[in-house]
Amino acid sequence: MSYRVEYNGDDIELSTLDGALDNAKNAIAADVGPVSGWTVEHDETINDWFVQGVVDGSRIGPTAVISGPEPVTPAAPSGRVYSSDEDEDWSRRMSFAGDTPAQAFARAASWLSARPEVVAVSDVGWHSTADGFRLQIYYR
Repeated sequence: MSYRVEYNGDDIELSTLDGALDNAKNAIAADVGPVSGWTVEHDETINDWFVQGVVDGSRIGPTAVISGPEPVTPAAPSGRVYSSDEDEDWSRRMSFAGDTPAQAFARAASWLSARPEVVAVSDVGWHSTADGFRLQIYYR
């Protein structure tokens, strides 16, 4: 099972999704400079991920495409999902967007239920945006 990262005409194959996501983020940051966060969208039908940098809440630069193996089970909630690692290893942040608050909460609940490795949610942030609503959870 391998994942193919395509960005600006270059591509590389990696054995894990985490490695592919890290590679895509590093390629984008090397191209556009410092970013404050990431958008990661997953198309469950074709099992591809689309990664783009975010600065001040706006997407910047080209999109990296990660092609995964044939779809088996959904790996992420459908719709817009934003993710960013914090500097500390024990705390991470994941954001879920939706047209309604219920949609954002449902995506967060679905994502959390599929990840037994999440041992604690330490904080929750709520944002109203021009595109809808964004729920951020901080976890470890």
